[in-house]
Parts: sequence; structure tokens; C-alpha cells
Amino acid sequence: MSLQEMILRGGTVVSPYGVQEADVWIVDGKITRVAKDTLLKTTYGHSPIEVDVSGMYLLPGFIAMPHTPFYRIRDRAVYLESMHSLIKMGCTSLVDTFYPDAWMNLSQVRYQQTAHFNSLIDYVWHVGLDVSQLKPREVSRWQKYGYPALQITGRAPEEISSVDWETISQLHTSNKSILHLQLTTGSVTKDQKERLLRAWLEATKHWKLRTVITQSTTELDMEGYDPFYHLFRLKREWTDRGMRLLHRNWFRSLPFLAPLHDIQIDLRKRWWYHEELLCLLVRLASTNVAKAIGLYPRKGSLLPGSDADIVFLKKENWLTKSDVSTILNFSETHLPTSVMSNGKWIYRDLRFCSTVGMGRWLFDTKPYTYVI
Repeated sequence: MSLQEMILRGGTVVSPYGVQEADVWIVDGKITRVAKDTLLKTTYGHSPIEVDVSGMYLLPGFIAMPHTPFYRIRDRAVYLESMHSLIKMGCTSLVDTFYPDAWMNLSQVRYQQTAHFNSLIDYVWHVGLDVSQLKPREVSRWQKYGYPALQITGRAPEEISSVDWETISQLHTSNKSILHLQLTTGSVTKDQKERLLRAWLEATKHWKLRTVITQSTTELDMEGYDPFYHLFRLKREWTDRGMRLLHRNWFRSLPFLAPLHDIQIDLRKRWWYHEELLCLLVRLASTNVAKAIGLYPRKGSLLPGSDADIVFLKKENWLTKSDVSTILNFSETHLPTSVMSNGKWIYRDLRFCSTVGMGRWLFDTKPYTYVI
């Protein structure tokens, strides 16, 4: 069986820390080489497909983390439309959170997840639980089923003290899993959220549990956390400040992440150069998200061995058609012209060309592997 080979020539590859003019070799959906080709072409043997991408930025695919679960969308047309909206903004992977009922066994869980058999992009499952369900037996159950990431919803600081952290710590150390804390909305006061967050941070730091904090209301304190165990998913209104911190500390490990649909930048504060901002965008919404959910470097990078998930953005469109007096929402204004997933076009020249069911469940995640 012949290998499917492709070369993307003349593009500018964007990484979290810089850009380079390079050609990208793809074989069977994987990147095999990123370099500037200086060799003369020959006519001997098999010739790969060559695509001219000059005038384009090549970015690693973004990873969507929607607040509303996609698996609950039962209408197939609505589901595919939602998928198209992700692809159109440059997302090539999806993190979906499953909220199980107490009566469900593994077969029933799998049945509830069949909506993603129609997925157009690769996806990862997280399991959503309340703090009251954070018990050794429940944690062990989901780890045995193959779900290394748990989304925990907290409501009151008193709930944190009732958790059997010693046993939970042993389970998580053995299985290299991760907890995502989701602060509940509604009648809970800001003070209660702050006390719950402090209790959670203290407990997870003491027991060395890696955790992602979402919807935190604390200030971004560069000295007040452990950069390996505490990761912060930035709220929309904090993404501008988070990117400025990353810019001032270009090569420092700062555990910030944010999905593309949550990122907005105030263009009135000119602290960036055009390509610097693009690198920070890749770092925050692609590379750091991939590391937090355990998919790096398979996702979130354009390196040899990575999946060929590539976003193609015209250089002439990058920050040239924006009102400099406005706040920029990247997912709404700077849309790519083409998107590739696993070496296949899913969106090309502003037209969808993906196939229903081509997305894969990525179940071998390792969320305890990388410092962000």
C-alpha cells in the first residue's frame, strides 16, 4: 500500500516562540520534516503532491473547549453546523465533557457518546462530576474506564475539606490523571468562590495533584502558584492581560491556557508586533491547551511526528483589516482560508470538504507529562 505524501512549500511556520520560512513534509497524516528545501527536484520514483502555500502562515490546529457539551446535540444537522463553526475558526480537535448519571454503566456511557461518531475532527472526553462525587471509588471507576481527566464542579469551600485527598492523591499519582475545577455560577457569592478556590489550591498543592482552574476570580499572581500543579484557564476578560504576561516573560513557564473562542485583545494597547501576537495566540490556544489535556506534541505543534493538523492564514489578512480602536475577538474576525486535519483537507479555500465520521476519539492522553 503506497504512502500518501504531501509537501507544503513556501509557507511561514508559526510556533509558540517564533516563525520560520519552511516547507512541511506530510506522510500518511503525520508531519515528517519541517525545513527549507534547497534540493533540486528530480523525476525519479514516486512524486508527492506539492501544494504552494506561499503568502500563508501555517499554525498548529486549535483545540476547542466549549462550555456547552456537544454530545447532547441530538439533531444531526445542528451537530454538523456546530462542527463547521469550529472548523471555520481553525479548530482541529475538541474537548467534550460528559456528565454521567449515577445509574449508567460503561455500555450506557458509550451509548450516550455515540453522537461523536459523526465528528468531523478528533475529540477527547472529560467526565464531569460534583465535588460530592469526588470519592476514591468513583475516581477509580472512571480511570479504569479510560478517562484520565475529571471536570469537578465546586459550590462551597466546605465541600473541599470532606474529600479523601490522601486516597485520591494515590490514585492520581498512579494513573497520571488531572482534575479541572469548575466554579459554579448562580447564587454562589464572589466571596464563597474565592474561599472555595483557596481551599482547592491548598489541598491540591499539598497532595501534589495537577489541576486546571477555570473561571477563577483571583488576579493572575505570578508567584502565588506552583507552575506544574496549578494551570489556569483564563476567563475571556483576562486573556489580554495573560498574553501580555506571556509576552514580557517570553521563555518563562507560565501555566496559562485559553481556547480560541475565549481570547480577545484590546488593540488600543500596542505592546506587540504582528508575528509576536500570532505566536502568543498559538501558545495560549493550541500548544498550552494540548499540554494541559495530554495531547502534546501530537497536537498543538508542527513538529516531526505531530499530526498534520494545520491552519492556513493569509499574511495579508493578519491584523490588516481590524479597527485599531476596538477589542479583537480572534475567532470572529481572523478566520483561516483553509484547515487540514491529519493530513486531509477539511476546509479549503473557504469551502468545507470534511467527511462525517473522520474524527477520532483520542483516548491515550497523558495530561501529567508537560510543564506549560
